[in-house]
Amino acid sequence: MGVVVGVDESSGCESALAYAFEQANKGRQMLRAVHAWQVSKHGICSDREEIERSMTADRLEVWRPQYPEVTVVADVRHGHPVDVLVEASHGADMLVVGARGDSHSGGELGSVSGGVLYRASCPVVVVRCPKQGRDND
Repeated sequence: MGVVVGVDESSGCESALAYAFEQANKGRQMLRAVHAWQVSKHGICSDREEIERSMTADRLEVWRPQYPEVTVVADVRHGHPVDVLVEASHGADMLVVGARGDSHSGGELGSVSGGVLYRASCPVVVVRCPKQGRDND
């Protein structure tokens, strides 16, 4: 099935996307970019799903010129990121997620990277990302 990478709206984890694109390119595999979104405490706006799809497409478009041979599929779903990524890992060769955990306190993983590490059905690569933007990963 190829490489699955978790995508969120933060700009701090381009290193996870870079790693996933490189691995997909090396192995001549498809890259499935998975973005999970949840209803915020303010509720859901009617255009929320389209906004999430557009954000994901914009994030991926930056990488396409560098990796024109990689077939990229954007997979945007409503749900908790851990659950969505674990489901997407079924049949995948690799799941790539970023982690913005505090490397100065023992390199702890964030809630998403830690959550998928033991539940995914394929090998998981956790790429350390600079801590900025959102606190959860």
